Amino acid sequence: MSVTNMDQTRPTVSVIVPMLNADAYIEDALRSILQERDVLIEVIVVDDGSIDNSRQLAASLGDARVRIVDGPRKGISASLNTGIEASCGSIVMRCDADDLYPEGRIRRQVAWLEENPEHDALCGAFSTIDRAGRVISQLVPRDTKTFKSIEGELRRGKSRTHLCTFAIRKRVFERIGMFREYFETGEDIDFQYRLGEVFRVAYEPMDNYFYRLHGASITHSRSSRRRVFFDDMALEFQRQRLSAGADALQLGKAPAPPVDTNSPAGSLSMQMHGMLVGQSWRDLAEGRVRASVGRAWRAVETHPLQLSSWMNFAKILFRAAFPKQ
Repeated sequence: MSVTNMDQTRPTVSVIVPMLNADAYIEDALRSILQERDVLIEVIVVDDGSIDNSRQLAASLGDARVRIVDGPRKGISASLNTGIEASCGSIVMRCDADDLYPEGRIRRQVAWLEENPEHDALCGAFSTIDRAGRVISQLVPRDTKTFKSIEGELRRGKSRTHLCTFAIRKRVFERIGMFREYFETGEDIDFQYRLGEVFRVAYEPMDNYFYRLHGASITHSRSSRRRVFFDDMALEFQRQRLSAGADALQLGKAPAPPVDTNSPAGSLSMQMHGMLVGQSWRDLAEGRVRASVGRAWRAVETHPLQLSSWMNFAKILFRAAFPKQ
């Protein structure tokens, strides 16, 4: 596919980038999207009230494919909806302002959707990265080596990947609606479940996204109690829709979220440590010895005073040196 053979007046893909105080990462996020030159794209940055240099940095790239619009300052769902409403493409994707797209992801997904018109969405695997962009863990399920329809999984309340790996036909939003503002988190899970109830969704075992773990992300800045609540409600609402045809949110009877007690959202370093340990053993099993040792050492660096970190590093070294033991 070549841009020269496409309608130059209308983008094929609209990438929505919700942004709030992301000046440490927004330039890299946008550059990772804008490296796409074979597909006509627009990037809609929804600035939801940033008070740092995020907006200036996004504008400084000087790329005509980037549009910055003001967000409604009503949370992530409303911000995403603002971007979708402003979009012109026939396919919608999302990239959070602190994450990255791998090279080739956009054109690969567009080509597949063009060849498979019976599907309205395509998703893939993703990897987690640290603040510096180094891969922590590659979350590619091993149960499939080819494209697989997963709408059945979604209808059973199973979400295997991040919404930012999805390419979604614009007409989907006209049928099932957009993101529901009730969800201050978990809006992506709720949308995936609703998507799978109506449309065919395919999964490709390819790394389509780099999700950055850092302390300022919404996952680690919101209390675990409220995050669990919204995740549980996404599942409960699906159960209600499938059994009764409508959920409590659609009927105006959704329960109020629990009071935020400012409980800690969980240890980011412990989460990174666990991912690094797991990935070090996957690397070793697949013959990537140097990567395995490197990640085991990074796990030590995240928790140098934890004995289990050193024990894991020693085991990896032993297995690397004596693979048949």
